[in-house]
Amino acid sequence: MRTWVVISMAAALAACGGGGEPAAGTPNELAAKACEEASTSRLDGKLYELDMAALAASMADAPNGEKYLTAPIVIEPGLTSEVKQIVECTVRFSDAKPAPDVVGFRFNW
Repeated sequence: MRTWVVISMAAALAACGGGGEPAAGTPNELAAKACEEASTSRLDGKLYELDMAALAASMADAPNGEKYLTAPIVIEPGLTSEVKQIVECTVRFSDAKPAPDVVGFRFNW
């Protein structure tokens, strides 16, 4: 009986996928995630809304094999200090790393 409990628990844990590694995404999703992380690091803990699907869908070729992404961002949504801007982000993929490097980033008023 104890063996079946252990086997059932192991099967349940395996189904959850809890391997600790992030799930692989499409190149567009990986690039959008890298750009989102760049946004977060530049906003000093401020709240923001960024449409990740729109950012990922915007990926286009840029010079030198880089990829360019852009999407609207609302900084401090709903507050009197709310600001609407455009995120412009350029990333570069390499075979050595699973996630792309952000090589250009700015908020465009």
